[in-house]
Amino acid sequence: MKTVLIIILVALLAWKGYYAWRRGRNTYVRERQEYQSLWEYLEGNGTPERQVRRMFLKRALRRALKPWLMQWRYWLLVAVVLLLLLL
Repeated sequence: MKTVLIIILVALLAWKGYYAWRRGRNTYVRERQEYQSLWEYLEGNGTPERQVRRMFLKRALRRALKPWLMQWRYWLLVAVVLLLLLL
C-alpha cells in the first residue's frame, strides 16, 4: 500500500514538473523570438549575454512555476493525506 502511494505521488510530481518545464521552455523560446530585437539591442550596448539570458530565463521560470505554486493548498492536502496513510 505504501509503495503504491509513493509511486502515485512521484508520478504526480513528475507530471506537474514536466508540465511546468514545458511551459517555461515554450515561454523562453517564444519570447526569444518575439523580443529578438531587444536581445540584439542589449548585446549591442555591451550587456553580457549571460545577463540578457538571465532576464529571459527569470520571466520563463516565473511563468512556469507560478501556477504550480498557486496550488500550494492542493499540494499540502496531498502531502498530509499521504503522510497520514503512510503512518
